[in-house]
Amino acid sequence: MKTETLTITHFNPETATEAEFEKATRIQLESFKENNPNDPLPPEHLIRKQMEMIASHPIYHLNIYFAETAERELSGGLITLEGKPDSEDYDNQKHMGMLLPIILPDFRRRGFGTQLLRSGVEALRQNEEVTLIQGESNRDEGRAFAQKFGASIAIESRDNRAYVKDIDWAMVEQWASDGEKANPDVTIERYKGLPGDDDMEAYSQLYTAVFNQQPFEELEGLETTWTPERLRENHERMQKVSAIHHGMFTREANGDLSGMTEMAYNSERPHRIGQGLTGVQENYRGRGLGKWLKAKMLLYMRDNFTEVEHIATTNAASNAAMLSINERLGFKVYKHNTMYKIPIEELATKLGI
Repeated sequence: MKTETLTITHFNPETATEAEFEKATRIQLESFKENNPNDPLPPEHLIRKQMEMIASHPIYHLNIYFAETAERELSGGLITLEGKPDSEDYDNQKHMGMLLPIILPDFRRRGFGTQLLRSGVEALRQNEEVTLIQGESNRDEGRAFAQKFGASIAIESRDNRAYVKDIDWAMVEQWASDGEKANPDVTIERYKGLPGDDDMEAYSQLYTAVFNQQPFEELEGLETTWTPERLRENHERMQKVSAIHHGMFTREANGDLSGMTEMAYNSERPHRIGQGLTGVQENYRGRGLGKWLKAKMLLYMRDNFTEVEHIATTNAASNAAMLSINERLGFKVYKHNTMYKIPIEELATKLGI
């Protein structure tokens, strides 16, 4: 049977019509609904705002495409990502391109995924610096699709959730008490949005260290330098979509910032809160700072965000230390994610381009 040819359109938020915004939004809503069937859908205006902000992303060039059949049925979409030359980390990121095809359920097994993959490779090949494609799937059919083209597994991760009603709050309070007793000369300081200007330089160094100490395994190009300017820019972008970081860090007796944790809360999605980075500088480990920070942040969340039903976080499957802490707190696997990688020219050859 002859494969039907898709019409694949680049979505440019600066020139897009209302109809194009509706199509790009629908793809994301349908994908969200399939992957999170019991969750309320995110507000459409938040999705639109995120798309409007694509061009101003500080680290990556992002491009969105939507696909339609000959009958003008919306069948899927595609996201590509590549490093921006003016980013501090471009030298480490320039060889990597991300490619995420999405086929809506009613249009699968019709060769459309391969067409989207081919279009994504052709788009990324226009940048001669890109030599590697990376992508992700949390569904078995997506994993089979990646393996069909010979992509290798770069990292396995888990989206984990803890439901507030199931957390052992007595244990959390004990962790907070134990951490304080074990570290009498250390203080925990809280911030909303960003730390104060006096701490931004030290905090950016701490944030960079914690971000880059998470396991990347075989993934490439994700190490990031979080300068004060980049942290401020990220904060401004979050505010535009009604989100804000709430964080804590530990300050040693000598003034050093030794560990940190953060959560991201969106006032327009009050049923959930996202657990972000948690980590401790290498020379300050072994004193229970990570458990202490996690406990204090959870208690702050419980007392100040009473509408939150669950806490969501993502951990590498190999991150045994963090998984151990999270499992004791009541986090359970919500879904498994697999990230793949393949040299771009190898993939292009298999696609016949």
